[in-house]
Amino acid sequence: MRSDTKRLLNTVQLLSEIGIIVGYLLGLIPFVYAWSCSWVIPLVFVNFVLAFLTGNGTTVKTILNIAMAFLSLIPLIGYVFRFGGLLLSALNIKELNRGRNY
Repeated sequence: MRSDTKRLLNTVQLLSEIGIIVGYLLGLIPFVYAWSCSWVIPLVFVNFVLAFLTGNGTTVKTILNIAMAFLSLIPLIGYVFRFGGLLLSALNIKELNRGRNY
C-alpha cells in the first residue's frame, strides 16, 4: 500500500475514532446511547476494516471496541462498557497519532 494512501486511511480512522468517543460520551447521558449507537456501531465496523487494511496496530483494540459498542446497549451495566469503549478509542487515537508519519 502506498504511504499516502495509508496516511489517508489512518486519518479517516482517526476521525471515526473521534466520532466514536463523542458517541460514547453522549451515551453517558441516560437514554442517549440508544440514539448515539446509531453511528457508534457502524463506525466501529468501519474502524475494523481500516485497521485491517492498514495494519497499524489497532486491530485488536478495534475488535474489542466492537464488543463494547454492543454490550453498551445493556441497561445500567452498559455504562461500564461505554467507559471501556472510551478507553479503547483513546488508546487507538494515541496509537494512530504516534504513527502519523508513515
